[in-house]
Amino acid sequence: MRSYSIYLIKEEFAQYYYGRERMFFNLFHQYAHVSGSLKNVLSRQIHYITKPIPLLSVHHVLQPLFSDTSNMTKTGACQLLSKKEGQVLEVTIEERMLQLNVYGSYDTETAVFEILRNFKGDLLAIDYDHKRFGWIKPVKERKFV
Repeated sequence: MRSYSIYLIKEEFAQYYYGRERMFFNLFHQYAHVSGSLKNVLSRQIHYITKPIPLLSVHHVLQPLFSDTSNMTKTGACQLLSKKEGQVLEVTIEERMLQLNVYGSYDTETAVFEILRNFKGDLLAIDYDHKRFGWIKPVKERKFV
């Protein structure tokens, strides 16, 4: 299974920290592994640098990939599930994070990333298990003459 957490980063932070994505990874990784008052501080920092995921828009663009199941949870998250030919694709859309779980070939996750790349910029994907991270649609650097 491959699992990705995808965050919509505010444009000003995405541009400033372009090339230094490890700092975002460290922030989100540390948040997942701490407790107490530090977790509260990190939560506020994450809330400050991220934007809410537009639930209806994301659901609308991803819906063609999911013919099986789509439901809302009590927490307000939207869960999409697709099982085809030994491959399972699960997407959970929360307020400030999109969780992608993939079982099977890389073609399935590539399709999701392509849709998200065309949908919105400034999406940062993090694979905590393999310590991989990067922009779904790389930020274009400005060239000053």
